[in-house]
Amino acid sequence: MRAAGASASTATGASTATVAETSFGRIRHWLGCTDVVNGLHMRELFFEVPLDYDDEKNAAAGGEEEGKKKIVVFAREVSSSRRPSDSLPYLIYLQGGPGFESPRPLDSGGWMDKACESFRVLLLDQRGTGRSTALTTASLALLDSAHDQAALLALHRADNIVRDAEAIRQCLGQKQWSTIGQSFGGFCTVTYLSMFPSSLRESFIMGGLPPTDKGCTAHKVYTHLFKRVETQNKKYYSRFPQDVEKIRQVFSYLLKKRSVETPAGNILSAKSLQSIGIRFGSAQCLESIHFMFEDPFEVTGELSYKFLRDYDSLISIDTNVIYAILHESIYCSEGGPSGWAAESVRKEYEVNECRNFDASWAIANDEPVFFTGEMVFPFMFDEVKQLRPLQEASEILAMKSDWPPLYDEGQLLRNEVRAAAAVYFEDMYVDLNLSLETAQKIKGLRVYVTNEYLHSGIRENGPKVLEKLMNMARNVEPIR
Repeated sequence: MRAAGASASTATGASTATVAETSFGRIRHWLGCTDVVNGLHMRELFFEVPLDYDDEKNAAAGGEEEGKKKIVVFAREVSSSRRPSDSLPYLIYLQGGPGFESPRPLDSGGWMDKACESFRVLLLDQRGTGRSTALTTASLALLDSAHDQAALLALHRADNIVRDAEAIRQCLGQKQWSTIGQSFGGFCTVTYLSMFPSSLRESFIMGGLPPTDKGCTAHKVYTHLFKRVETQNKKYYSRFPQDVEKIRQVFSYLLKKRSVETPAGNILSAKSLQSIGIRFGSAQCLESIHFMFEDPFEVTGELSYKFLRDYDSLISIDTNVIYAILHESIYCSEGGPSGWAAESVRKEYEVNECRNFDASWAIANDEPVFFTGEMVFPFMFDEVKQLRPLQEASEILAMKSDWPPLYDEGQLLRNEVRAAAAVYFEDMYVDLNLSLETAQKIKGLRVYVTNEYLHSGIRENGPKVLEKLMNMARNVEPIR
């Protein structure tokens, strides 16, 4: 099998690496560049970690065996230029996703400014993303088979993301540190609380309490979430009733044409256009879709170049393929295949609950066409250009039934780490009721339920939400 991505030994700065003794063996790490951006001091950190922590070779003493597979994990340390930071504790940020790199700070505003009052923030590019050894369509094409691709991708879930973070903590000489997890980053946080609780001082979760049942909960999750997506569609058309007919016209066009190629080489079909409803769950989401449909056609009657470009800009699974391929697997713990759960639930929901998700039915019955939400469907691997070469690997992973555990419910029930979670009442991505079920399983977890934000509280008013969680976790706000 040929290597996917650049080897750690060729990374810039590797010749000046420091070697740390960790519970995972010897880990090389090194500094990259330092920089200042609008009130923030930043420095780049690189860590050479095992690709597979369960590999016997990787677990062997010394850790220098020939052929041992390593990857690089990147993190950016951020601190305020207004405050000395060397003595501040670390707060590691776990990004939403899966498969998305950490944000790139442009200034000292938002939640980052609040966090930098009392922490050095570590923005982790989770394995496979950003400046870590990235998994892309091009890098995966270097592997010999779809089975090799699937095996590699399977090593990029929350359990190994957490092991990477734990190795980094030890390399930095921190006895404990704090975590902040947004969305999927909250899933990773609950995995961290399960696997390495003694390493955590406190944890803050924003819109990211996962179902922790054994097996695969994807079918259960999407059954709940389709109801929330239906609600957001109704809110959209209630706010913009003038869009009902415009949107039907676009879907009628696509159903007649069957598909249109976009400037990025993607295929726009009725089903793929419905998938932009993933945006309905964030701030200014309804407005952005409304403006997209203002004038979708050229004078010739064809879909406009601008409309097609807008569609390309709204999808991100072509630049972050891990998200598409591993999305359903985040709900699989200790076995149980996902089996394309979203597709299965959609078919059931269209027949038994809401026919508007069937664009053909909606148009034939003069009804609004409903958009779908945060769901990955098999057709995407035909229609998204960067996903087409990964179709076979995605099928292998959808049928994989031997997923390792992500959560330890016994440990969560014994939890002693100070923790607080923001749960958003109308969250379209992480169901309220399932989140509250999980909250009951984590001893001492304090929960802030609010309808002030959708899923994007960290972007809408990050300082307020973070301060609330910090005060709750630390019992500055008394238990009521």
